This record gives sequence, structure tokens and C-alpha cells, in this order.
Amino acid sequence: MPDYRNNSSGAPEKSVGFHHQTSGEDLAGSDCQSQDMSNVFCIAWRIPCSGPRSLSLLPTTAASLRSTCRVSSPWCLGTISARHLGPLNLLYPTTPYQYCPRTTSEQLPSSIRSFTSSRCLRTKSDSKVENGVQLRPQPFTTAEINAIFGSRAKITPQMGNRILAVLQGRRLDGTLDLDLPSDITRSVRPSSLDAAMKWLRKNYPLDEDAAIIARIEREELQEEEKHVRRAEELGLYKPQSGSYGAELGESNDLYGKSVLKETRKRNEARLLAEQEKKRQEWLDGEQKEREKLEHMRQKNTTLQRFEDTAALEVRERADPNQRPLLAWIQKHHLRATDWDLDVSKLTNGGRILRILSITLVTFGLCYVFSNNYQAPAKADRLWPDVPPAAATVMAIIGTNVGVFLLWKLCPPAWRLLNRHFITVAAYPRPLSLIGNVFSHQTVNHLALNMVVLWFVGTRLHDEIGRGNFLALYLASGVFGSFTSLTVNILKGNLGLTALGASGAISALVAAWCMLHADEKFTLFFLPPEWQEVASAKGWIVLTGLVALEFVNMFTRRALIDYWAHLGGFLAGTLWSTAYKKRKENERLINKTWYERTFRD
Repeated sequence: MPDYRNNSSGAPEKSVGFHHQTSGEDLAGSDCQSQDMSNVFCIAWRIPCSGPRSLSLLPTTAASLRSTCRVSSPWCLGTISARHLGPLNLLYPTTPYQYCPRTTSEQLPSSIRSFTSSRCLRTKSDSKVENGVQLRPQPFTTAEINAIFGSRAKITPQMGNRILAVLQGRRLDGTLDLDLPSDITRSVRPSSLDAAMKWLRKNYPLDEDAAIIARIEREELQEEEKHVRRAEELGLYKPQSGSYGAELGESNDLYGKSVLKETRKRNEARLLAEQEKKRQEWLDGEQKEREKLEHMRQKNTTLQRFEDTAALEVRERADPNQRPLLAWIQKHHLRATDWDLDVSKLTNGGRILRILSITLVTFGLCYVFSNNYQAPAKADRLWPDVPPAAATVMAIIGTNVGVFLLWKLCPPAWRLLNRHFITVAAYPRPLSLIGNVFSHQTVNHLALNMVVLWFVGTRLHDEIGRGNFLALYLASGVFGSFTSLTVNILKGNLGLTALGASGAISALVAAWCMLHADEKFTLFFLPPEWQEVASAKGWIVLTGLVALEFVNMFTRRALIDYWAHLGGFLAGTLWSTAYKKRKENERLINKTWYERTFRD
């Protein structure tokens, strides 16, 4: 049928198709090849109109005439285009190569064909060598190539393997409609290519139609992206996400990924990496801990003679991922340990001098406080409805309970407590003499001291006042610690540690007994008829307590700081004696002339 196309000069050119009628037989059963002269072909003979030009300008050579002849046969899905055969070759007596058209249901609708399927693009030569897809690691042998293409094809193994690889690649990429490489079309007959395609479809089946559709969709998407990017560059288009091709957010959000969430993820990953690094360093630090402890033992000879070796042992470290609580406690335990402590540089005289200085300073401050303290008015007190003695004693008890809870429940506070709330004979810190007076590590120790403080302290507070009571409590506690440290340093027991309010409590008991030295003391829970019998004067009670301390010191091996108790008894006795003498002097000074003259 006639086909009119526009040429460069604007005049139509006519295409005439010659159709040879078949004998009416079904072509599908004959491998799409007709008998002898019954083949079907179309020759488009295009003679461009030259307009008013001279006829001598038209091509006259046979080569030029043959270049205007094209084989035009219908294109079918899953087949090789007949255009790769080039011009009609009249030298071979056989019929031209032709593919059988498929049914209408199998053909690809022309409405969804890609623009790259057009003739002008498909006829362009590609300078890049097409290697295709190898069917197997080992190349096909000569016998296998002959079996595939036929022995008459005379195709070398190299060319046969190349043809199979290229055809398989075209099948996978959906590019069977494009021209084959020129080296294949020049050296291989169409019938051989057809045999190769039949063999591939039989031994390596795949959906060629789906591959072609995927390729067309892929090309259309690329072209669409190209136009969109161009429109974006020209300012004609701007996506909601800010730029074309930007990553979508969660649930395909067009606004893109959240910068804050991305930053958070990076920070979380960095923190996890740091935690893992610290965890590994923690687990690997056990050997370093042993080396530090051994170095400390070699540097400090006093620790080598220390009997309680359990305190100097390195315990196995817990894995933070498996036992996080124990690992956390162990970390703070190691943090509170002085690994670089060098006690060999201190002499006994230097140790005693350090604790003596803080003891004298404490005595001076307590003396100034007791002489200048003035009790606040009832309206100015924190607890105006609570008696002053009870308020003072409860404040001291609360402080001791608070420090006790820090020992038991707050490992981060261990570093502070180890330095300033416990005394160490090998390396005495000055402030530890004050802090240990408010420090306890066991419930029994705390309960016993606080009970005695309540019953004795409240009565003594009412008698001597808050200023004297607080000065006596703190000064006697420091003096008891000083006594204990001095004795242990001189005896060479540098590995001992001590804490507790026992020295201050002993001083309060001694002061109460000496202030009432001639009065009888008894136990309040005894029946009245027994209290007269089971009673003793104050100075006798104090003497019995001191004697009991000495007896326990030489007979028991319990870890009790008897020297701190004795120091407290001594401090309380001396203070009560001085207090009574001062009160006597004040009484004499305050007498009238009549009392001094007639009553004395």
C-alpha cells in the first residue's frame, strides 16, 4: 500500500510494497519458510524527490541504488528483527530469513513501545563491544557448537560462544529488536542465528516478553527523569522534597528524611560504639589492675605484712552487658581506690604531725564556738516545737544515718567517703579525723552508738547547753581518732582503718559520769526495789567502763577500736573537770559581798 513520508525538501516520497501471494497453506507448520518462490518479502524503494534539480544529480550507480533498498518485515516480540540481515541478498538461492509472527494476543501494543525502538535509533552502530552473558563458566566445545548451529554452518567455537552470549544477553535485557553486532551479521547466516535462538529457548527458558516490557519501562523512566531534571534546572519544576530523586522519608514521605532523626541515629551509633569500646577496655583492665596492685605492694612494704589479704585481692570483673549492676558497682569501687598511693614517702613522725595539726585546729575552733554560741529565740528555730536537746541529737543522728546510706546505696560517693570519712593509719588525711566521727558501715555499730547518744546526749545537752555539747562531741571524736591513729602508727599497724562515733559517744558518757560523780547511777528498766542495790556513783561507773575496755583489748580479737574509746573517755573526763572548775569560778565571781563574807 502506498506510504507517503516527508523528505528534506518537503515533497512526499512514495513507498510501494510488492506482496507475493502464498498457496494458502498454514505458514506456522513450515518453520515460517515458504517453498521455492513462495516466500514473502517487502521491498521499500525510496526515490527522493529532487524537486527542480537536474536528473544527473540522482544516484545512478548500482551501489547507490542498493543502499536505497531496505528489507521491511513485521517486528515480533521474542524474535530477532529481520533488519539485521541488511539488503536483500540475491546471491543465495535459498529463501530469505524470516521470523514467524505470533498471535495477536502475544504482540506488544504499539502504544507502550519505547522511543528507543524507532528505526533511526536502532540502526545506529555502537562502538562498545558487546560481550553478552556467558551461559556457563566453561566455553562450549566444537562438537557442542556444531550440534547447536549445525555442521554446515562452519562456525568457529569462539564465534559460536560469542553468538550464544550476545543472544542470551539480549534476551535478559529485552533488546532482541535491536541490531546484532556487525561481526556476527557478516559471518553468520540467519538460519544459524535462528537455530541458536531455538536452542537457547529450549535449554534456557525465560520470559522474553517480560524482559522487553521491563526494558521499555526502564527507558521511559530514564527519559522521564531526564526531562524532570532539565525542568528542575530551568526552574520550571521543584519537587516537595526539595530536589528530584531525593530519598523519601518513613512511609515514603515526600518531604524526605528528617535531619534530626538522622543525626540522632548517628549519635546513637556513635554512643553504642563508645560503650562497646569502654566495655572492652573494662574487661581487659583486670590484668592492669593486678599489675597496679603488685606495684603497690612492692612499693609499700607495710601492705606486704597486712594479714587481711582479701582487701588486696583483685576480683573478676563483671560483663556490663550480662551483669550491669555489678559492673557499675565494681567501676566505682575501682574509682574509689588509690592505686597511685605511695605511703613509703611518709614517716611515722610525719603522719603523727599531720593528724596532730588538725586535732589542735579542731580544739581551737570548738573552744571559740562554745564560748561565743548564743541560742536562737524560739521563733527563729527550725523546729520550734521540738526541745533543743532533742533537735540537736536528732540532727546528729540524721547525719550519721545519711552517711551510712551513702556507704550502702551510693557507689559514686565511695571515692569521697574513702578519702574523708574513714581513717587510714598508713596515709592519714586530716579531714578524715572529722568525717569518720559521722561514719558507720554496719547497722549494729550505728544503732548502738545512736541509742547511747539519744539517752545520754539529750540529758547532757540540757545540762551544758548546745554550744558546749556540740564542741564536746566534735572535739572528743577527733581526739579519739587521733589517739587511735597515733597508737597504731607507733605500733606499726599501718594497714588498719577505723570509723565511727564511738570516741565521741564515750566522751559524752564520761562527761555525764564526771558531772555527777557523787550521784548514784542505776538502770532505768530495773524494778524500784532493785535500783537501790544495783547502783553506783558516777566516778565508779566511769572507772568500770575504762577497765572493761582494757580487759576487752587484751582478751578479744574483735575489730573494735578500743583506743578510740579510751581517747573519748579521757577527753570527756578532762572536759568535765575543766567545765566544773569553770562553773565553780563563775559561781565565786558572781557571789555577793554578803555571801563571800558570812557564808564562806
